[in-house]
Amino acid sequence: MFNLNTLVLKAQSFIDPNASPSSTSSDTLSSKATLFRLQFRLPDSQTPLREITAELSFAPPSATRSYAPGHDQKPRSQDRSASYVGKLHLSESYLCFSTQPTSFHSSASIQASTAFNGQTHGAGPAGNGFTLPLVAIRRVERLQTQNALFALSITTSNGFASPVGPSSAHSVQKLTVQLAGSRQACESFCDGLKRGLRDATKDASNLKTIIAQCYSEHLLSEKSQKVAEHPDPTPRHPPDGGLGLFFRYPGDARKLRDKSKMRLWAEYMRENGRNLTLVRHPTFTRLFRVGLPNRLRGELWELTSGSLFLRLQKPSLYSDTLTKFDGRESLAIDEIEKDLNRSLPEYAGFQSQEGIGRLRRVLTAYSWMNEEVGYCQAMNIVVAALLM
Repeated sequence: MFNLNTLVLKAQSFIDPNASPSSTSSDTLSSKATLFRLQFRLPDSQTPLREITAELSFAPPSATRSYAPGHDQKPRSQDRSASYVGKLHLSESYLCFSTQPTSFHSSASIQASTAFNGQTHGAGPAGNGFTLPLVAIRRVERLQTQNALFALSITTSNGFASPVGPSSAHSVQKLTVQLAGSRQACESFCDGLKRGLRDATKDASNLKTIIAQCYSEHLLSEKSQKVAEHPDPTPRHPPDGGLGLFFRYPGDARKLRDKSKMRLWAEYMRENGRNLTLVRHPTFTRLFRVGLPNRLRGELWELTSGSLFLRLQKPSLYSDTLTKFDGRESLAIDEIEKDLNRSLPEYAGFQSQEGIGRLRRVLTAYSWMNEEVGYCQAMNIVVAALLM
């Protein structure tokens, strides 16, 4: 019988010889760390420190929301708590949960650490769950329960960093995690989590910087203002949503049903967190198949690819790189200048100095960050598409 998992492992052995079961112990641990980062799209600085079997459950905020007087609204049938059993993983700066039965423990085999086994049930390599930066966790409390030895209530920063302020209290996100294991294993995991949370406080300013640049924060804050009893009259400008905000997005917005997509994604993010605190469940994958609204496309691409976590580490890397190499010349920059006006010239944004300037800056920064590659033909087309 054909075994897809065996085929994946075979391909992995060709791509990374260190992933072979016959490799040394240190190589095996290195391979597990690589698989761990691949599954949760984490930066190279992260390694699996602890893991434990757990059950994740959460109630959408609207399930307990107090509706404003005069609004005849009732919680819908879908506003009920969801529950998933899987593995809870802890690294230096992240708490990750996945319904994929992968293990990165030192005693686990490489086969047990393989993220993709052909049975993701539409949830992607990381399965249902979350990839939560420790700095985005606001509070962790131990719950007294009869069914679990250890149960933790996790309150995320979702909504607290919103410019709306106190009126966003309805968006407080709480996750309940029941740990399944021996007392010693549970206590060891909790001790590691406590240390990680303490160390993560140094990244608080990075978190605020990134959240302020996420369009989802502006979207939900704007909707909260509309239902607030005393809305803030101060106009709020949206974060940069690409050249499409100024020169229109490609395609017919009505045919693409962009407003409908935006409404669906706003509802999902209101119930399940946004940007760095987003929780994945089957609806998340279905919404991706429906399509991404133009203004959220860049943020969601960043989140699912893991580049948002890289930006969390160094929020000013892009601007610092441009400042550091300002005025310097190279062969790559000469080639970039030749291709700037050939980049999707039919799009109005790249017939303006604003669009050409953005394209020049991104290509120049990349050429200095990856000097081995620098610049090659067609990079301008790829970057131009991303900038829209």
